[in-house]
Amino acid sequence: MSDQLPTILSIPPYDPAEIILIGSNIAGSGSKTVAEVKIESGGSPDSRLTIQLMDTGADQQIALIRAYVYEGNYYELPKPKIMVVTGDATDIPGDYVPKNRKLQFWRMNKLNRTTEISVEDGLLETLVLEANMPGRRSPNSYAANMQMAHKSGRLTS
Repeated sequence: MSDQLPTILSIPPYDPAEIILIGSNIAGSGSKTVAEVKIESGGSPDSRLTIQLMDTGADQQIALIRAYVYEGNYYELPKPKIMVVTGDATDIPGDYVPKNRKLQFWRMNKLNRTTEISVEDGLLETLVLEANMPGRRSPNSYAANMQMAHKSGRLTS
């Protein structure tokens, strides 16, 4: 097995709005729209979270995206993302198979709408308390207070 990701050949014509998502279909073999994600919540090492797409009009599937190509440049994601992708996947040639899942790619327009599914697993202290400490929250979650004063600096009632 090679550690090098094979080259994805560009198919003319070049489209500057195209993003090539690289990853694996994580749905089960029976369906492209149902995926199971392992979680360790509740003390059971065999717990699973099931993600199912319902009433999909287009050819959508659930994929674990590891990297993307945009304007000819290759970018690896620091952490893989679970995303809903549209269109048929194309197998990447070669024997690069991370985690026993064949790598595939999807050619999509950058203006397409999609969904990212975030699953965090960890201690409650980390996921709730530490994530909401000052400095780690989003700026709009802090209270905004304002006082108005008279031109001369005194308030009257």
